[in-house]
Amino acid sequence: MGFEEYFGNKNTVELLRGMLARNRLPHTVLFSGPSGVGKYTLAQMLAKSQHCLEQENDFCGECRNCRLIGMADDRWAAVERAEQEREKLTKRPREIPLLIQHSPDVLLLPPNGPLRLFQIEQARHLKQALAFQPAAGRKKIFILPEIERMDAAAANSLLKSLEEPPPHSLLLLTTASEAALLPTIRSRCVSFWLSPLPERLVAAFLERKGVGRDAAERRLRAALGKGCPGRALRLDLEHYRQIRDSLLTILQAGLEGKNFAALFAETRKLANEKEGLENLLDVLYSLLQDILHIEAKANGESYRNADRPKLLWQVAHSLGVEGVKRVGALLNSMERNLRRNVPTQISLEAFAAGLAPLHRMSEE
Repeated sequence: MGFEEYFGNKNTVELLRGMLARNRLPHTVLFSGPSGVGKYTLAQMLAKSQHCLEQENDFCGECRNCRLIGMADDRWAAVERAEQEREKLTKRPREIPLLIQHSPDVLLLPPNGPLRLFQIEQARHLKQALAFQPAAGRKKIFILPEIERMDAAAANSLLKSLEEPPPHSLLLLTTASEAALLPTIRSRCVSFWLSPLPERLVAAFLERKGVGRDAAERRLRAALGKGCPGRALRLDLEHYRQIRDSLLTILQAGLEGKNFAALFAETRKLANEKEGLENLLDVLYSLLQDILHIEAKANGESYRNADRPKLLWQVAHSLGVEGVKRVGALLNSMERNLRRNVPTQISLEAFAAGLAPLHRMSEE
């Protein structure tokens, strides 16, 4: 066990280990990079290294402290359990800040609720908790994943905690969108960028974890994971294929301006399943990127949706390069509609209706 188990971004890991060895780790660290690249995993490892009973500046993963902190290694499961417990306590769960603490000196404050937001109540609790000394370890550690998911009030409250954190504290923040943070928050953090891994390394990671029926499935997962091991690991491949095939049907029917029965059936199915906004957009953008690769004749570039080459080529042939640009604009419009709570079915049908002129334009 230890930092050697971390997959990818070795230079960043070695830099952090060097800081630990020299006792020069900053009080506020910001890990940025795409979702699933390993930001939260690295934050958990740093927390364990500060409290491990067996190793100095590393962690064993087996001692009592490592096991307690490790109970939150699966953040999604930990948040789900904590939200269920909070709902048992009150009919107004949002009034209680979501706090996950298995170790007395490590506190996780994740985004939560239907919109997955970092709450103002969590920011206020953090400000109070910073005053307490560690119970046993070297540092009082606070882990705040996805800090871009907060409103202005929570961001301003967090900023006060970051201005002068006490010397016994260590704040570990993660974000998939550093540009979305207030400049004043970014300026108070020491940032580390974690870059996506090559697909072959993600496939090797999946093989080590025993995920995937065969090498072909692991390669597909790695491509859809966009170089992010955690994303490839968590991917529900069957569900992704269902959503992807529905959206491909909508794209084809919209471009051809016919087969409306299939189009309405797929939009209704996606609406009834209450498919998440971000997942819908992510799948659509992945399809658009593949189509753009085909139109740009990017030889050697692997497609994310490599198991549907015929359909991708058909849509690409209907669109052309100029059509791809216009579909991007339609996607932006659909995203705005969905974020304004326009019903999913109406948003998808409006998107499909805007595709027909693009097919006619490519034929002219």
